[in-house]
Amino acid sequence: MRYWWVNQKQTHRHEITGGYLWSPKRRADSSRNQFYENMKVVAPGDQVFCYWNNEIRAQGTVCSFGYDAPKPDEFGDTGHNWSKIGYRVDVEYAILPSPVRPRDEWHQIKHLLPSKYSPLHSESGKGLQSVYLAALPDALGQLLASLIFLKGNPAYLADVNAPRLTSKEQLERDIWEHREIDRLAGSAVGSTVREAIIQARRGQGKFRENVSSIEPVCRVTGITNQNYLIASHIKPWRHADNDERLSRNNGLLLAPQADFLFDRGFISFGEGRVLISDVADASALIKLGIDPNRPRQVGSFNDAQERFLDFHRREIFRKVV
Repeated sequence: MRYWWVNQKQTHRHEITGGYLWSPKRRADSSRNQFYENMKVVAPGDQVFCYWNNEIRAQGTVCSFGYDAPKPDEFGDTGHNWSKIGYRVDVEYAILPSPVRPRDEWHQIKHLLPSKYSPLHSESGKGLQSVYLAALPDALGQLLASLIFLKGNPAYLADVNAPRLTSKEQLERDIWEHREIDRLAGSAVGSTVREAIIQARRGQGKFRENVSSIEPVCRVTGITNQNYLIASHIKPWRHADNDERLSRNNGLLLAPQADFLFDRGFISFGEGRVLISDVADASALIKLGIDPNRPRQVGSFNDAQERFLDFHRREIFRKVV
C-alpha cells in the first residue's frame, strides 16, 4: 500500500461524486508532468488524501490501476486546455466530517514532506497549484491518517483487504469504443472497410489476417497454434486511426494471458525482451508463465512495429518514464 495526495481544486465535486480521479496525460504544451505520470503507478488498496480549499476534506481507497480514458463529460469547460484523453483511477471516497488543515499541524508535517514533487510549499504549507497527484512517504501518510482520526473522524477505509468497488476500466473503454463505432457509422468510410475496422476491435477479420502474415508465433509463450492466439493491437484500437486499426504492423499474436497483460499495460516489449511493469504482481506473473527476474527474449521488430511499440511504452505501459 502506498499513500498519495491529490489537489482536486475545481474538479473535486465531480470526482468525489463519480468515484474517480482523472488527469490529462501531458501539460498544455505537451510536456511531461510527474503528477500526471503518477496516475500510471497507483494500485488497488493505495490510500489517497483529498485536498481542496486549504484542507484535507476526503480520504479514498484506490480501487483500480490507472487506465486511459476520455475527459469526463461532467467537467464541461473546466480545464479547456487539457487533452481529450487522460488517465483515470477508480476510487472509493469518504468525506471527512472534520477536515484537517495541514498548516495547523505544520510543525509535524514539514519535515516529512518529500524533497522532490511535494504537494505543499515547503515554507508556507500552502497547496501548490501545479500539483495534481503526489506520492507521499509512508511516514507522512501514516501521520495524516492519524491526524484525521484524532480530529474525530471515523477510521475510514482502514481495512485494505476489505471488498472494494470493482474497476470501471472495461465499462469506460466500451463507452469510448462504442462512440468511435458511432462516429464510423456517420463517416464516409465504405461499408466493407467499416465492417473490417469494427471487426478489428475484437482482433478478428482482415486485421487478424494481416497480423498473422508477419507474426506467426506468440512472442511471450512461443505458441504457434493460431487457435490458441489472439490478434492484439499494439497501439489500441481506441487510439488508432482507421489505417492503423487494420495495419499488420500494429498487431501481435499473443496467448490469452499475454494478451491481457499487454493490453492492460502490465507488460510491454523493448530492447528485444519482455518489459515488466513496476505495479505488476510478480507472483501472479510467475503463475502466468512470466518470470520478472528472467524476462523472456522476444527477438526484434520491424521499424513500423517499433513505432507502435513506442506508443505502447509511453501511453499504455504502467511505468513512470
